[in-house]
Amino acid sequence: MGMEEWIKEQQRRYLDEPRLKELTEVMKQIRKFVREKEYRKLTELVRRYRKSEDVITQVACLLSNSHLFPTPEKTVETDRSELMTALKNTYFMEKNGCWLADVNPEKADSVHGMLAMHTFMRDAYLKVYPESKQERPSPEEVRSSVRILDFHRKESDVWELCNLAVYLMPPSRYVALRYGLADDYDRLDRLHRSGPEPAYDEGVALESRLCRNAEKAAESIGDVRLPDFYLEKLNGELENLGRIAASPDAVHDILHISPDFLTKYGIDKNASATERSCQAEKAYRELDARFVRMTGRRPYADEFFAFLRHGKEKVAEVDRPRPVHKPILRNPPSKGRKMGI
Repeated sequence: MGMEEWIKEQQRRYLDEPRLKELTEVMKQIRKFVREKEYRKLTELVRRYRKSEDVITQVACLLSNSHLFPTPEKTVETDRSELMTALKNTYFMEKNGCWLADVNPEKADSVHGMLAMHTFMRDAYLKVYPESKQERPSPEEVRSSVRILDFHRKESDVWELCNLAVYLMPPSRYVALRYGLADDYDRLDRLHRSGPEPAYDEGVALESRLCRNAEKAAESIGDVRLPDFYLEKLNGELENLGRIAASPDAVHDILHISPDFLTKYGIDKNASATERSCQAEKAYRELDARFVRMTGRRPYADEFFAFLRHGKEKVAEVDRPRPVHKPILRNPPSKGRKMGI
C-alpha cells in the first residue's frame, strides 16, 4: 500500500469505524444475535455498520461457522435472504469480492465459503421449486461455488461419506445434494418412518446403493487420506469375498455374511456354487483394485486366485486312483501375507 492509499484508508477508518468501546459492545451483540439466530436484528446491525470493515468482518466470521444454510429451505427463508443481501451491500464485501467466479478457491476465505454455500443451496432450492420468484444464481456462480466448497470441505466431506458408507450415519444436506445421495437417502428415511415393519428388500437395496455411491464419492476426492475405520471395513469385506470365492456355501453364514453385503457385491445366494464363486471373484478383483488405488499397496487378486486354483488342482490329484506308495512328508508352505481369506 502506497502512502496515498494509506492516508485514504486512515481517513476512511476515522469516519466509518467505531471506536474501541463501541466496537466491543457491538461484538457482544453480534455474538448474541448469531448464537440465538436473531437474523433480523443482525441484519439491522449490518445495515447500520455497512461501511465498517471491522464490524462486518466479525459478522462474517461468526456466521461462516454457524451453519447458516443447513438446507435449501432454510437458505431461502426471508430473514436469512435479507441478511445476505445486507452483507453484500457492505464495504467489506465490496473490498473482498461478491462474485465467486473471480475468486481462486485456494485463496478463498471463510466469507467466500459462506457465499458459496448460500449460492449452492439457493440453486438447489430453485431446482426443486422453479416457480419461486427468487432470482436463480448464474450457472457460472454455481460452478464457482462448488469449486470453492470442494477445495475447503474435502476433508469433512470424506469423513461424512465414509461414516455414511460404514455406519449409515446421516450426512449433512449439503453432502447429500453435492454427491447425488439425497434422493436415495430421503427414500430410505421415509421407508424407516413408514411403520415398524418397512419393506425389507427395498430397504436392503437402498442401503446397498447408498453405501456403494458414498464409497464411490469418498474415493473420488483427491489428496485426502481415507479414515482407518473405512479401510478396515472394506478389508473385512475383501476377506469375506475371498471366503465365498473359495467356498461358495459361505453365503449361508448368517453370522458373517449379511443380505445387504451380498446385494452390495452382486452375489446371488440362490445361484449355483460355481456362479457364486465367479460372482465373488469378480467382486474381489474390483475391490482389490480399489485398494491399490486407495493405499498404493500391491494387488493381491491374481496371486490369491492362483493359490485357490492350485489348491483345487491338488485336491483333484488326490482323488485320482494312484499306485499305493509310502507318502513323503513335507513341511507345510509358509502362509505368507493374508489376502482376504
